[in-house]
Amino acid sequence: MLADLSQDELLPRLQAVVYLLASVAIGILMYDQYRQGLYPLVLSNAIAIPAFVFSAIFIYINRDRDSFSWVNYPLIFTLAGLALYQLPQYPQLMTHYLYALPLFSYFCLPLYPATVFNVVVAVLMTLLLWLDHGFMLALRTGTNYSLLLGSAWCFAYLTLLKGWSLKRLALTDQTSGAYNRRHFFHALTREIARSESTRHSVSLIGLVIDDYRQLIDIHGNRVMSQFLPRFVERTQRQIRAGDEIFRLADDLFVLALPNCPEDGAIVLMERVKRTLQQQAWKPFAEISISASAVGLQSGEDSKDLEKRLSAKLKKQKRASLQLAAFAD
Repeated sequence: MLADLSQDELLPRLQAVVYLLASVAIGILMYDQYRQGLYPLVLSNAIAIPAFVFSAIFIYINRDRDSFSWVNYPLIFTLAGLALYQLPQYPQLMTHYLYALPLFSYFCLPLYPATVFNVVVAVLMTLLLWLDHGFMLALRTGTNYSLLLGSAWCFAYLTLLKGWSLKRLALTDQTSGAYNRRHFFHALTREIARSESTRHSVSLIGLVIDDYRQLIDIHGNRVMSQFLPRFVERTQRQIRAGDEIFRLADDLFVLALPNCPEDGAIVLMERVKRTLQQQAWKPFAEISISASAVGLQSGEDSKDLEKRLSAKLKKQKRASLQLAAFAD
């Protein structure tokens, strides 16, 4: 079941579990500190346990919403404040608590806020130790914290890059660089829902590279792999910044045009088709493109709109074949 969840869906569930386990661990630690007579630490940890439990419950209840993440900020600030407050009296114990903050903060917060938070904690910790326990202890502790912070930052940054790379691989066609079919229906469904609330139309333009298989047979897959990214790039130059291009089949590219009626899509289609066919595409002498445009009609969903575009392209192809046969 967890394997079917995305990273954004899995993160709040993991945070809730980790916070509950942390509250249990702190409870065990409180018992040990009570036996040793460290009563100020017991009182501090008594504040940390409700903070962890409340955060875990809040995050789990709001796990499917975007609003759950704000509770991590007061939690991490509370933990750091408690540790820094007890640092002058218990420098050795609190230093070990603070050493756990870099990794924990990157688990709770986004990269930039977590980095700023850790830099502030490092400065405050060094100053408090310098004022109460001398320069050497402050320097040694600050250096150790900085090393832990650097290691945690590298791990968090590499994890973030990996997530971006996996997301890009999941959404794009690796040969052409355009968005893939899977992302097409997700994006089109989103635009249709937005158009229903804003009363603006959504249109699609289909571009089919004629004789695609014949071009591969003549020039080879390597040449076509070099041609497709250039084709996508030059197509993107002809459309607006908010428009998107998708590759739904080997020879079929679809432009999604939010806030564009069908009449406007037809005008844009003719301009894009004419521009692409007039450009030089070495080593091809020329390319021929079939194009068609459809606008969203009332009651249609993403699949209905895509099917109507495909049917229109097929009808246009049959008409072109019949016209070519008649000319012969």
